[in-house]
This record gives sequence, C-alpha cells and structure tokens, in this order.
Amino acid sequence: MNLYCPQKLNFKSSLIAPVSLALLLTCSANLQADDITDQIDEAVKAYEKEDYNTAITALDSASTLIRQKKGELVSKLLPEPLDGWKAGEAKSSAAAAGMFGGGISAEKCYTRKVDGKTETITISITTDSPLIQTMGMMFSNPMFMGQDNKLMVINGEKTIANERDNSLTSMIANKVMVKIDGNKQVAPGALKEYFKSIDFKAIKDYAQ
Repeated sequence: MNLYCPQKLNFKSSLIAPVSLALLLTCSANLQADDITDQIDEAVKAYEKEDYNTAITALDSASTLIRQKKGELVSKLLPEPLDGWKAGEAKSSAAAAGMFGGGISAEKCYTRKVDGKTETITISITTDSPLIQTMGMMFSNPMFMGQDNKLMVINGEKTIANERDNSLTSMIANKVMVKIDGNKQVAPGALKEYFKSIDFKAIKDYAQ
C-alpha cells in the first residue's frame, strides 16, 4: 500500500479507512496479540502522532504478515502424497500487488522412482493474483486456449491439459488457480490421480 499526497489533509483522509480497520481489529476482545496486531498498534499510535510514514510502514508490514498467514492456510489445501510417492514440505509465498503480479501461492513437490527414473509432480495453488483473470479467459472462451491445450473434466471439475508442459490447470470460483505439473517421466494418468486427490470442496470453501 503506497499512499502519497502532497496535501496533508488529503493524505490524512487516505489513512482513515485502514486505520479505522486497525482500530476495529485492536479493539476486538477475541483477538490475541501477535506480530500482526503489534504492527497495527504501532500504526495507530504513529497515526495519532501524525507520523504518517511510520504508520504506512507498519500497516504495510501488517498486510504482508496477513498475506503470509493466508499462504500458510493455502498450503494446507495441498494433498498428501499418494501410495508409493514421497512429498517435500509445502512452500508458500505472498507477494504484494505489483510484485510478480502479486498474489498468494503454495506448492508441494511429490516424487517417486520407477525403473530407476525419478518422476516429479509439483502441485501449486494460487489466489489473490491478477494473473488469475488472464487464466480465466481460457476457461470462458476456447479461442484463448491455444493448440497445446485441451479442456477436460475430471471428477466433475474442469481442467485444461497441456500436453507439451505435461500439466493440468483448473480455476476454482474464478479466484483460485490449481496447477499440477509433471516432468517428462510422469504419465498423464499419474497427473489425473493427483488431480482426483485434491480436496476441491475445501478449496471452494476457502475461495468464498
């Protein structure tokens, strides 16, 4: 959040909404103190002193910490490894708007060895990103899909299969993008099995 205005009156007005939200959050009896509320408290105190630069910095920090919290929630939506597969730890990231398109994402890598070859599948879940709108066009209009993409329905969920990238991509409630990428050793059937293992109901609940 980059707030700037050369006139003090307008600048102060631009802070009213976020600071009002901060006041509501800090006054909530059910909210426990943590790094996020500490930053909000700091922003409120700085705002009351008309130290707007500090207030903005603290609110930006609180916003980043909240996005990181959301990233942790998204990572919990990733499925457990299927039989015969191993999974690494889920990794989440939260970028502010303007940085790589912004958004919150989480991914997990799954591997197994078959006949001495390593198969690798990466599942990622992305939300709150303006790039999702671009991907949504592919689902709403087949003209944007391209020759390498094919629309499929697996367990009632629409997905775009890309044979060249060996991937499956789905859009949930026009808010969340789920993508499954496999290396060249992974058969399309393995991608489908992992697609079926994803709890799309939980993702839809999250998207609401």
